[in-house]
Amino acid sequence: MTVKGIDVSVIQGNIDYDKLKSDGIEFVIVRCAVGNQSIDKLYESNIAKAKAAGLKVMAYHFVFPLPEDGVHNGRKPEEQAKKHFDAAKGELAACDLEWPAVQDWKKWGCTGSQINKWALDYLKEYERLSGQKMVLYTYPSFAESAKLSKEFASYPLWIASYQAKPWVPKPWTDWVIWQTGGGNLLKLPGGMPVDTNVAKDLSLWDEPKLEPPKEEPVEPVKQNVFSKVTNFFGSFWK
Repeated sequence: MTVKGIDVSVIQGNIDYDKLKSDGIEFVIVRCAVGNQSIDKLYESNIAKAKAAGLKVMAYHFVFPLPEDGVHNGRKPEEQAKKHFDAAKGELAACDLEWPAVQDWKKWGCTGSQINKWALDYLKEYERLSGQKMVLYTYPSFAESAKLSKEFASYPLWIASYQAKPWVPKPWTDWVIWQTGGGNLLKLPGGMPVDTNVAKDLSLWDEPKLEPPKEEPVEPVKQNVFSKVTNFFGSFWK
């Protein structure tokens, strides 16, 4: 048996989460930022209202996996991961890897191998900052075009697949969240379309949060008294 959820952003406007909860929605995945741009202005409000209604929450970042060009700041994966981490404020997190569209890679200077490296660096940096692996969202066609390496399989898959059964791309063998519709299956109270999702269960949210790793201070090297005296007198013979 699966559980129902939605994913939202500022596009959906003000949302009645209590009504969604009464309609059987159990989790909501909230956009917190887009690439190297600003934080979603309704992120904090969406998270607070969803939690107050008793829903499980997750914070996703729509990443820009672009090579540096010397002009635009914030393109580095480490910079975008830090932006995501700071905005998420400890909530379970997901990386939304779906852009640029495959047909536009050349326009943006992207390649499959470049996107592989960028996305892995992002995931690893977020894990270093938070102490937790994040969920990865993508489309089958994007994952297969980029030929995502086997290292990605260690990150839980949130797959966007709009068939009767989810299409799981390599290197994964299963999914944890399945986006079943891109705004065509459900409308919020008020008529705004919203993406629909299902999870196999809510175990993702049951995992304990880990403390980010702490960097140990480097102890300065101490000279003993003998070496200090030797150095002092030795200076006369230089």
